Amino acid sequence: MNTFHAMTDHSVTDFKPRPAMSGFRAHFPRLMLGAFAAMSFVAPAWAGDVTLGKEKAVTCAGCHGAQGIGLSGEFPNLAGQQEAYLVKQLMAFKTGSRQDPTMNAMAASLSEADIRNLAAYYASLSGFMPTAVASTDVTAPTGPANPALFPQPVFVTLKKAGAVTAFPGENVWSGGPDMLYNALTPDGKTLLATSPSTGSVYVFDAATGKQRAVIRVGKAPKGVKIMPDGRFAYVSNEGSDEISVIDLAALKVVDTIPVEKAPHNVRFTRDGRIGYVTLQGGAGIGVIDTRARKMTRVIPVPGITGPHNIDLSADENTAYVRDFVHHVAVLDLKNGTVKKVITVGNGHGGIDVAPNGRYVATAAIGDNVISVIDTRDLSVRNVTVGKGPHGIRASADSRWIYVTLTQENAVAVVDAKTLTVTQKIPVGAFPFWVAVPGNS
Repeated sequence: MNTFHAMTDHSVTDFKPRPAMSGFRAHFPRLMLGAFAAMSFVAPAWAGDVTLGKEKAVTCAGCHGAQGIGLSGEFPNLAGQQEAYLVKQLMAFKTGSRQDPTMNAMAASLSEADIRNLAAYYASLSGFMPTAVASTDVTAPTGPANPALFPQPVFVTLKKAGAVTAFPGENVWSGGPDMLYNALTPDGKTLLATSPSTGSVYVFDAATGKQRAVIRVGKAPKGVKIMPDGRFAYVSNEGSDEISVIDLAALKVVDTIPVEKAPHNVRFTRDGRIGYVTLQGGAGIGVIDTRARKMTRVIPVPGITGPHNIDLSADENTAYVRDFVHHVAVLDLKNGTVKKVITVGNGHGGIDVAPNGRYVATAAIGDNVISVIDTRDLSVRNVTVGKGPHGIRASADSRWIYVTLTQENAVAVVDAKTLTVTQKIPVGAFPFWVAVPGNS
C-alpha cells in the first residue's frame, strides 16, 4: 500500500512500516496532508455570500425565475450550476468576451462581489423544477371570457403555443414559432406578430385570423409598432441592432435603420414624425427621425438597467421607460433628464399609459403584481394579479387593464377603478403580449 492510500483508506491493517526517509521525502506525506487540510478549510477565490446573492437575484428572476429555473426554453436554468462556472460566465458577459445584448447590459451593472454572491446563491439551489405553482392570493372568477369586459377586440400572443388568441370569442389563430410582440393597425384590420426564432413577422387579417403574409426581417425581432398613419411598421431586431421598416401595403421590408445595441421596442409620437426606441443594450432611448429614417441621437437614462419598453404621456413631453429589472424611469423628453426612478415589481414587463392619461400600468414577469402609477403625483400601487405578468394594455376607455400571466397560462382582467382582478381567463401556453384597438 502506498503512502497516499495509507492516508485515505480506513482499512490499514495490512500497512507495513517502510524504512525511514530523510529530507523532503520524509516530510512529503505531512506536507500533502497539510495541503489537503488547507483545501478543506480555505474557501475558493470565487466564494460568495449566499444571502447577499439571494437579495441581488431579484434582478435575474424576470428571465431565470425566482428559484433559478428559466421561465422558458430560451432562458437557461441557473439553479444547481457550479459556482466557478457561473462566476466565469458572468465575468465574460461583464467584460464583453461573451456577447449577448441583454446579459452584457445586466452584467455591466454588477460588481465582482455581486457576481460571486449571485454564483454562490444559484449554486446553493436545487436544479429540479418545482412541482407546484405557489398561490397568488387572487380570488376572481375563472372561466370563459365575459364579453362585458371586452368593449373592443383584444389580441394576445401565445409564445409557446405559436398562436394568437382573439377576445372576447377566444378564437385561436395558428401562427409561427414563438409568437411574441404584436401590434394592430389603426383601422383595426391587420395584426402583426413577431417570431424571434425565425426572424420573421406574421401578418393576420384581424377579422378572420387568416395569415396574409410572413415577412423576413432582421435577427431576433422583438417589438413591432405601426405608425399612426398605418402605412409602415417598425420592427426592433434585437440581434442585429437595427430596425426593419415594413411597407404595409406592399407587405415587404423597404428600409433598415441602424441603431445601437439591442433595440427592443418603439413608440411613435401622434404625428408620426418621431419614434423613440428602447436600446436594451444599455445606451438609453434612441430618437428616430421617421422622415429621414435615421436615428439622430440617444438620450441616456441613468438609474435603470436595460431600457426594455416605453410609452409616452398624453402631452408627449414625458416618457415612461420600463427596464429589465424592477424600475420605471420618468424621462423629461424636453431636456433629456430623468425626473424620477420608480421601483416596481421584479423582472421585466410591458408598460402602458392609459388612453385617458391618468395612470401608467406596468407588469413584472418575475413577480405576481402589476404596478399602477398615478401620473399626477407618481405614487404607486401594486396589485396582485397572478404569476408572471408580462404583457399589459388598457382598454380604449381606460376602464379595464388586460394582463398576460405567463406562468399561469391565463389573462387577467383588472378593473382600473377598484384595482382588483375581475376575471382570469385560461389561454394557451405562455401568453405574452396584448394589442387593443384605440390604444397603440
